[in-house]
Amino acid sequence: MKKVIKKFFNFFLNKKKTKFKRGKRFYSNSLVDTLVPEFVEVGNNFISAPGSIILAHDSSTFLFTKKYRIEKTIIGENVFLGANSVVMPGVTIGNNVIVGAGSIVTKDVNDNAVVAGNPAKFMCTIEDYCTKCENKNVLYDVTEDMLIAYEKGERFNEKILEGFRKLVNLKAKNEV
Repeated sequence: MKKVIKKFFNFFLNKKKTKFKRGKRFYSNSLVDTLVPEFVEVGNNFISAPGSIILAHDSSTFLFTKKYRIEKTIIGENVFLGANSVVMPGVTIGNNVIVGAGSIVTKDVNDNAVVAGNPAKFMCTIEDYCTKCENKNVLYDVTEDMLIAYEKGERFNEKILEGFRKLVNLKAKNEV
């Protein structure tokens, strides 16, 4: 009931939240800058793990200048942000990028790169990383339902996730 009342008042008061620009297939567990979200732009096919943060402002200068540092932060297409990673204001992340867990991205990241660390540094290409994972036999196929939901930009429901877990466990048992 509270949600209905809130929507009703927001509609009639024309209260709209400023949002950041984002592409299709946006699977985000990130906190996106709440002070100036309009300075954040995220491309298609974005996935982020819990605890990741995307910033477009820096409040540290306010104490000394009574001004905020604000810079546009751009994240390209086909980007994965690992758990507890931070993208600092003014950074541009290219297309086809993996940012490792716990990384602090302070500088621009080129296309087709895997970066990690504090500050984040180039580790290898996407192709090299996928080859390493394939050679270690740690890549698992997804179910047809999962692929269809992803292509539609839908969230994975419990039925889809359970089907995937069964597939993973079956492969793991067959390899023992």
